[in-house]
Amino acid sequence: MAWTKQLYILFPLISPYIATAAPASAHDAAHGLRVKTSSGYLQGFINETAPSVRQFLGVPYAEPPVGKLRFEAPQLVSPKRRSETVNASAWAPSCFQSLSSNPTVYTEEVPQFLINGGQSEDCLYLNVWAPMVENIPEGEKLPVFVYIPGGGFTSGGADSTYKVPDKWIQRTQSHIVVVLNYRLNVFGYPNAPGLKNPNVGLLDQRAAVEWTYNNIAAFGGDPSRITLWGQSAGSASVSAYGYAWPKDPIVTGLISDSGVASLLYSEDYEHSNFTALASLVGYDNTQHKDIVDYMRHVPAERLQNAMYKTSLNASLAQYNFIPLADNVTFFNDLADRADKGLLAEIIQTGSEQPRPCGRDNAWLYTYHHQASSIDRR
Repeated sequence: MAWTKQLYILFPLISPYIATAAPASAHDAAHGLRVKTSSGYLQGFINETAPSVRQFLGVPYAEPPVGKLRFEAPQLVSPKRRSETVNASAWAPSCFQSLSSNPTVYTEEVPQFLINGGQSEDCLYLNVWAPMVENIPEGEKLPVFVYIPGGGFTSGGADSTYKVPDKWIQRTQSHIVVVLNYRLNVFGYPNAPGLKNPNVGLLDQRAAVEWTYNNIAAFGGDPSRITLWGQSAGSASVSAYGYAWPKDPIVTGLISDSGVASLLYSEDYEHSNFTALASLVGYDNTQHKDIVDYMRHVPAERLQNAMYKTSLNASLAQYNFIPLADNVTFFNDLADRADKGLLAEIIQTGSEQPRPCGRDNAWLYTYHHQASSIDRR
C-alpha cells in the first residue's frame, strides 16, 4: 500500500560537544543507554542540553582500515568484539584530510561546517541519536535518517556542529538519526593499479547503511524505514547510491541536498594520481614490485602531508582523489541508466539551497516521502 508522510527535518547549527557517560547499570539498561549491537555493547549517555535523547558516539561500523586493509573495502567488525563494551561517549576522530590554515568561507562565515577534534586513518565510526526508550510508544518502531556529510570527498566528517541533531530529536521524539564518517581523498578513492575497488569510501557508506539496517531495531528504529540523506559530496553519494544498488538499496528513501553524482567524478583510468603520489613519497618501480603494497607501508601522515604540500604549490600537478566513474559504484551516464530503469525504485528528492528558519538556529527542509512497499531482501 502506498503511503504519504511529510517530515520537517531540522538540524541544529549549535550544539554542545561536552558529554560525560555514566557507568553501566541496571538504570542504563532500562532506559536504553546500554545497547547490544554487532559492534559490541554500546554504553551511551544523555546530557543536560538534550535530556530526552540517547547519544552514542564513536561507534565502530567496520574494522580499522589500516595496514593491509588500507585501500581495501571495509571489513565487518570482528565477531570477537561483540561481547566487549564500547564507551560511546566521545567523538571518534575524523578521517584524514587536508585543512587549510588560511582564512576561507568556512572559517570566516560558516564554521559550523568545520570538523572538530583530531584525524586518524582509523576513522570508520558513526554516531546515533535516539529518543529515550520510555518515550517510544510500545510496539512502535521509529523512522531513521542516515546522514552522509559533504566536503568534496576530500574533507568533512561526522564531528562538526551542524550535523548534531540532538535538539531536533529532543523536540520531536519521533525519529532516529545516524551520522557517519567515510574515508576521504587517497584513502577513500585511491584508484590504484590492480585494486579491485577504486572507490572504497563509497563502500564505507554502504557498510554504514548495512550496519544501521542490522542494528537500528535495538535503538527503537525501524529497519524498513531508513532514509539516506547527504549534503554536497554526501548528496552526490546519495545520488549515486540508487544506481549502485538498484536491486538491494536497503533504504526506502533518498535525499540529496546540493549535489549530484554527475557533477563530481574522476576519469583517471591511467591511475596517474596514485602513481604520482607514490613517486613523491619514494616509490621506485626499479626497486619495488608492488606499488600498492609499498603505499600501504607509507605512514598515513606522510601521505597526507605530501598531498597537502602539493596543494599549496601551484607549479606542481594537483592530485584529484575523488570517486572514479567505474560504472559500479559511481557513474557518468546517469541519464541513460535512468532511461533504462537501472536504479533503485525508491523515492528520491533533492534541494539546492537550505531554507533557514528561526527556531533553534536550525535549517528547515521539507521532505514529502511517498513510496510503495518493496521487497526487503
